[in-house]
Amino acid sequence: MDARPHTARPAYRLGYTSAAFGFLAATAHIVGRRAAGWIATTFAGFYCRTNPDLVALLDTNRKLLTGEKPPPGAGAENFRNFALTLADYLWLASQPPEVGFRLADLGPGIESLREASADGSGAILATGHYGFFEFGALVLGQMGFPVSVVTFAEPSSELTRWRADYRRRWGAETIELGNDAFSSLRANEAIDRGRLTAMLIDRPLGGRSLEVDLPGGRIPFSLSPALLSWMTGCAVVPVSVRRTPAGRYAIRAGAAVRCDRSLPREESLSRCTREVASALVADFRQDPSQWYQFVPLTPP
Repeated sequence: MDARPHTARPAYRLGYTSAAFGFLAATAHIVGRRAAGWIATTFAGFYCRTNPDLVALLDTNRKLLTGEKPPPGAGAENFRNFALTLADYLWLASQPPEVGFRLADLGPGIESLREASADGSGAILATGHYGFFEFGALVLGQMGFPVSVVTFAEPSSELTRWRADYRRRWGAETIELGNDAFSSLRANEAIDRGRLTAMLIDRPLGGRSLEVDLPGGRIPFSLSPALLSWMTGCAVVPVSVRRTPAGRYAIRAGAAVRCDRSLPREESLSRCTREVASALVADFRQDPSQWYQFVPLTPP
């Protein structure tokens, strides 16, 4: 059994670089969306056969989410869906943004984002490693919303720049988080400028987190969106993007949540985080095969 995390394995180390992203994006442009998806899923099948421990890990995480034993082949289905989404991400790198926008199915709550940020203070979009999670922020940028994407640095500065340039083409700016206080201030400033600020919440890599109950156990969710809400007074809106059987992407925004600053700080942060996590988990459970958790989560 290979004990290495997926980030230490050859496929990740070779493929998760700006050079690889550029080459694969160029290939996807040449062969087209359908062929790019076929190539990606073929590789995903090979990867599953050679990394059975990671397939088993996805099954374990799925059981945390649903509370039920995953059906046979569930972990492989996760990899297949991820491959299709990654192929679309790379194919869209060479397409005009309006081509990507035509793949979007705007679901409930999208227009309510205007209400959440109507006072000019901006809002926080909390999402997870589910579906085409970056697509929602990009589509909102095309709709005229000012969007910032908060992210940790990629393994190399070149890949960080490649992905930031990608988002910029869609009208979204990138805020790179670091270990210094200044990077957090940039997120605050984006909200103060009235921007919708997108953050991943279901795999905290640093900073404070809160363990949230799931049907099959408990996992950590980041407290960062709640902390920003507490400091700025803005709303946190849970957002999910799910790939449909037709190959489109359904974007859904949940009800806005705000930190209640009349409560003690820690109680308010916990309440806000639990409400947002509850909304996102309900979305994840619509199609657990699109929840891309390739790291061990808290066991029951």
